[in-house]
Amino acid sequence: MEMIGAGTSETRIIGIHGMGGIGKTTIAKLIYNKLSHDFEHCCFLHDVRETSKNKNIQCLQNQLVSDILKTKCIDIKDIDEGTQTIEERLSNKRVLLLLDDVEKGNHIDALVGRRDWLGRGSKIIITTRNKYILDVPEVDCSYELSEMDVDQSLQLFSRHAFRQDYPLDEYIGQSMRAIGIARGLPLALEVIGSLLCRTKKEKWDLTLKKWENVPPPAIQSKLKISYDALDDLQQDIFLDIACLFIGGNKDIVLYFWGESKFPEEAMEVLQNMSLINIEEENIVWMHDQLRDLGREIVRKKSNKNIKEQSRVWDPKEGLDLLRKHKGEKKVEALRLNLDNHQQYRFSYEGFENISNLRFLEVDGLMENFRAEERLLWHESPSNVLPLDDFQENSYLLPQLRWLSWPKIPPTFKITNFSMEDVVILDLSKSKITHNWKGWSHMKNLKVMNLTDCVCLERTPDFSAHSKLERLILCDCFELVEIDKSICQLKSLVFFRCNRL
Repeated sequence: MEMIGAGTSETRIIGIHGMGGIGKTTIAKLIYNKLSHDFEHCCFLHDVRETSKNKNIQCLQNQLVSDILKTKCIDIKDIDEGTQTIEERLSNKRVLLLLDDVEKGNHIDALVGRRDWLGRGSKIIITTRNKYILDVPEVDCSYELSEMDVDQSLQLFSRHAFRQDYPLDEYIGQSMRAIGIARGLPLALEVIGSLLCRTKKEKWDLTLKKWENVPPPAIQSKLKISYDALDDLQQDIFLDIACLFIGGNKDIVLYFWGESKFPEEAMEVLQNMSLINIEEENIVWMHDQLRDLGREIVRKKSNKNIKEQSRVWDPKEGLDLLRKHKGEKKVEALRLNLDNHQQYRFSYEGFENISNLRFLEVDGLMENFRAEERLLWHESPSNVLPLDDFQENSYLLPQLRWLSWPKIPPTFKITNFSMEDVVILDLSKSKITHNWKGWSHMKNLKVMNLTDCVCLERTPDFSAHSKLERLILCDCFELVEIDKSICQLKSLVFFRCNRL
């Protein structure tokens, strides 16, 4: 608190750095929460590193301006426009800002740049693994977070192993062994304590002996002990979260697995073992060390062969998989981003060999998609194949459960794609209309998200969606009519619309 100058009128920027899992975010959040009552304008930018990779810096700039001004921000199109907007609109605001897990110096440049971008008296906290990005004049001071001492470690371990601040007398010896294995790393202490909490006392010594053979500083190897303790279904859900669903809403994500996998019970196990957290507003969160563990497990299972990889979360690798790799593919979850790839669409051949696909997320700008482009193609016009030319029995993606395609072209046909098993449909920010031909092909939908569909004047006919449980129509600014068939949705438990 002294470093950040609490109670002073000067602008201060401080950095907290250290290895993953050391507790940087926890400490930063404590400081942030203690200061927040003294600030009218506060913003907590979660996981800057991951957001900048999966989306872009402009998304973070948008959130910063939106949170401070408490309004829906204008659409920032590039970084330079974002920095100008921040400087012009926030320079008179006294702001409390937390930038969590910053990876690169240009992240700081794009979000806080110079200290006069924010009003006098602002306080900025930056957490990072990389000390070097804090070695700039704008940062007043930085602090390296070190491992917990024995007393702190024992207390944290005991909270997870015994649900109290100290170990039971008969467990003192094993508890000291456990904190020795964790080496003062808070994340390891939480995970090990949670796992031992579920282990019978007579197995503690055997379990601890196993953990002592895991060579430090291989933190992932220690964390993998928790993964290995899960059953097969729980492991699958852990990997799905690590690769796809961090930051997702738990209530929606649960539909992906279906009741047969008992996902709610599995997520409770993951939460109790400190492998995931459910944050405010029901957001699924996983520490980056655990996320990296899950993704490395997926890579190793495929022997680093992209064609054998079950989940492809990197949009660039996903595009390469479809364009460059022929033959059967084992991918079950695929992310694609068409930005800067406008010359590419997809051919029948690109999709015909991914029949196990359960999850498809496509992002990218397609405003110039013309009516005659109602087809999929590979790299050259010679490979163009209209969807209507597919054989009648050539149905693609027969196991698809999650389809997320913001900005989907309204002319895109899906008649040759099997959509019977799709339960989550996200067409937010698209120019889709009520008479799109695809609506009737998804009869098992549980979730329909049409947020910010600017061309939607009336909703589609819901007659084909009797199983729908969650319907989201936020920010559909042209929406004037909801089809009366909504009255037939007997399973509907969640409906959100802010326009009518």
